[in-house]
Amino acid sequence: MTYKDDRFVIILKTGKRYELDMATNALTEASIPYYTQEDDSSGVRLAMPISTSMEPGMWWTIFVPEEAVSRAREVIERLPFETKTNPDIWDFGPSKKVKRGFTIYTWIILTLLLILLIKFLFDLLK
Repeated sequence: MTYKDDRFVIILKTGKRYELDMATNALTEASIPYYTQEDDSSGVRLAMPISTSMEPGMWWTIFVPEEAVSRAREVIERLPFETKTNPDIWDFGPSKKVKRGFTIYTWIILTLLLILLIKFLFDLLK
């Protein structure tokens, strides 16, 4: 089956790599064409890299041609996870301890950047 229309629709966006693998495998078995890309919270979008990692604000998106959306959704909805297209930054499924660690790390980095900015401004004023 060939698709002449180049309009693609998001059918799944997930932070869990195993969900991406299950969905792409199911689409491949159903002979539904798809395209995957990696998105991050800063807005960067990349074709699927060779090496991926699950982290806050990192998602993988599956697009299908507009004509195949209903078939693709039927295939994806049979899988044992929630189908979503707008997950939050913690969608990769961290434990509370990991979430706390990322939050502490972020505050440390922001504090250090603020200290460096203040130092830079004082050096400029001298």
